Amino acid sequence: EHSIKLANQIPDSAVKVSESGISDPRIIMGLKEYGFQGFLIGENFMKTDNPGFACQEFISQIR
Repeated sequence: EHSIKLANQIPDSAVKVSESGISDPRIIMGLKEYGFQGFLIGENFMKTDNPGFACQEFISQIR
């Protein structure tokens, strides 16, 4: 994951945001371990027939 490789270069005072390639809630859990707080996810949901439902299901798996 590209974000993890860059994590050490981002100051702790900055909000770490990862984008692109997030298709599984486990990826977010792993990124959180590296201090990421924001996640941009779009394509994963737009590939489905019901993006809103897909998003809700995704979020419920990381809570």
